[in-house]
Amino acid sequence: MTRHSAILTNLLLSLPLAAGLLCAAPNASAQTTASVTIPFAFSANHQQVAAGSYQVQLLSDRFLSLRDTKTAKTQIVMVRPEPGRVIEAQGRLVFHRYGSRNYLMQVWLAGTNKHSELVVRPTLEQKLTKNIPAAGSSFEVALK
Repeated sequence: MTRHSAILTNLLLSLPLAAGLLCAAPNASAQTTASVTIPFAFSANHQQVAAGSYQVQLLSDRFLSLRDTKTAKTQIVMVRPEPGRVIEAQGRLVFHRYGSRNYLMQVWLAGTNKHSELVVRPTLEQKLTKNIPAAGSSFEVALK
């Protein structure tokens, strides 16, 4: 009986520790979240996104969430992880402008050496839209 009570005591003492470790896992992923204010409308994987303030969260290696902080509307876009050489001190979003349209192309999160490329590229839209030059320009918006 003493052996069984010792096992039960060990189990009861280990459960809170295991639960604490499991609860800490979501907090570790909090580093994949950032805030940003984007003053222009843009396209992300053929989804139109209005200008506004957003919470950007990397849900996994393959999915990124853009949540409008005013309306709580969330858009999920597919991304592809790409390794970098240095750990980023400041996160940023990289956009390309073709004519009058803006396209989200990359997401760089602070504290990592990886960035995410959006899976769908705007090349098809470029071909379908008239009066858009072949070469566009790139610009960045800093994450908070």
